[in-house]
Amino acid sequence: MFFIMLIQKIERVNSMTIRKMANEELSQCVDVIRKSYETEAVAFGITEMNCPQHAAFITLDRLQMSAEWGYVFYGAFEDDELIACFAIENKDDSVYELHLFSVLPDKRYGGVGAKCLEFAKNEVFSMGGTVLNAGAIHQSVSVRNWYEKNGFKQKEIHRAAYLPFALGIMSCNVGE
Repeated sequence: MFFIMLIQKIERVNSMTIRKMANEELSQCVDVIRKSYETEAVAFGITEMNCPQHAAFITLDRLQMSAEWGYVFYGAFEDDELIACFAIENKDDSVYELHLFSVLPDKRYGGVGAKCLEFAKNEVFSMGGTVLNAGAIHQSVSVRNWYEKNGFKQKEIHRAAYLPFALGIMSCNVGE
């Protein structure tokens, strides 16, 4: 008799578990992403009218479309409750991008984000990647400083007419 086992990478940190999410679970991410990015939207005057594609206004359809485009979603769970999520996208053989990095506001400042970011870097490295890029509102000094504290460096700044802010691209070499 043959048994087929599906092995899934799961990392347990204290009472938090970080793992890949199935497409059927993406609906759980909608609230976490919206709540996480709402603080940014309020701070920078981002509304559904001036920036409808901002993560504070994400929909399940957009998440499902992102998964179809190749985003792989991960979640951090505490007692079966989703408290953080993010997606990783392979851009080429060695370069990956971090998308929709979200931690519930009441779970910030306890190391959840840093643990998720470390997990993402390790995941990219295990897939043969050497670089992980992340985008953030350039004017958000606290977010920029947080990424820098976690090994990222400012790579470039994009200004687009359709965005009411500049997008800073941060980059990190993984596996170092």
